[in-house]
Amino acid sequence: MKALSLGLIIFLWGTTLAGPPLPYKGQVYRSLPDTVRFPGPRKARGDTSVREVRVGLFGPSLKPKPGISTSQTARMGLSLFRGAKLALDEANEEGGYKGRPFVLVHRQVDGPWGIASREMVRLVYEDEVWAVLGSVDGPNSHIAEQICTKAWVPVVTPTATDPSLTQVNDPWLFRCIPTDEDQAATLAEYIFHVKGYTKVGGVFLDDDNENYGRIGMGEFERTARRMGHPLTMKVGFRLGQKDFSDQVELVTKDGPEALVIWGTPEESGRFVRELREAGLKQDVFGSSALAVPTFLEAAGRWAEGVTVVYPYDPSRPDSLTQQFNRRFTERYGEPPDFYAAYAYDGMRMIIYAIRKAGLNQGRIRDVLAGIRGFPGVTGPITLDGSGNRVTPLKLAVVRGGRFVDTGWSWGRSHRRP
Repeated sequence: MKALSLGLIIFLWGTTLAGPPLPYKGQVYRSLPDTVRFPGPRKARGDTSVREVRVGLFGPSLKPKPGISTSQTARMGLSLFRGAKLALDEANEEGGYKGRPFVLVHRQVDGPWGIASREMVRLVYEDEVWAVLGSVDGPNSHIAEQICTKAWVPVVTPTATDPSLTQVNDPWLFRCIPTDEDQAATLAEYIFHVKGYTKVGGVFLDDDNENYGRIGMGEFERTARRMGHPLTMKVGFRLGQKDFSDQVELVTKDGPEALVIWGTPEESGRFVRELREAGLKQDVFGSSALAVPTFLEAAGRWAEGVTVVYPYDPSRPDSLTQQFNRRFTERYGEPPDFYAAYAYDGMRMIIYAIRKAGLNQGRIRDVLAGIRGFPGVTGPITLDGSGNRVTPLKLAVVRGGRFVDTGWSWGRSHRRP
């Protein structure tokens, strides 16, 4: 009898293995056919008694804090705040939520270990926000995700590209920007199949306090290997690094045809400057983090010709984008970067969900999960079953000190089998 049972188990196991392959050969979570669902109750919380509708913003401080945050971080935080505040103010000009104003509650992520989680707890349990926008990076977005999942509060992360955020089937987190995995696939397709390069090196942020570079370069390295072009070299750099002679020397010795940079914009710009000053002429490509003025300022004239993932094209001719650019520039005295644009879109998604669902966090979550073709200044927004943004990615090249759309794009639907 035991032998019969064991034989049946082996037969069923073998039948399962022999079944049809998964429809997608990348991350397994993307093979999920349906939206991740929340089976819990959807009880309203004081819909009629609320005088204001609070929405949380979880991001960096607006000014640098010596020893805690850098000018780069503060610049991202300021852009995040400005984009979110503009969206909220516009919603209030339209009457808010049933005549009640939307109020932005800002909690900062900067500080010693544990500060960010404490501030996130305060945002959810003391401030009692209906949803949260944040944060700009993977580590702090993970903190927001864990606490909001426990508290049943929807969270929209505007610019965190860490793929692992949406690989745990969390029904409460949604993402505005395409992931590092999507960006890596886009760059690899362009570098290997469009440009025809076969010998490519990687330069990335490798710092104990920041995992952005390691995660992104890891995604690109795996993609390049699958395409038959493993990286010929890989070298890291640190936050705040000013001398890149060691990295430049390694590039000189290896002699790659092209370089891919995955790192913070200021340090990446300094590296490109030293690379060009050393007389090296390799084509340089970069992730979306380089598509900001900080990179152009750090690299100076040596930024010319660098190609980057272009998450926000301010020249889009649609009226929504042009109105956003105009109102943002009029209010703040400078044009928006992509952090501001994605914060604006993320906050507009939250406002839309609250207005459609009412003051009920479970139903707000349901509306966010069902977003398809939502009009955004970063383009139409559609979320897949894991809460990821599904959209083709553009590339831009630096020409005359500014980013210019290459006219080429790549998305999930274009992937080769």
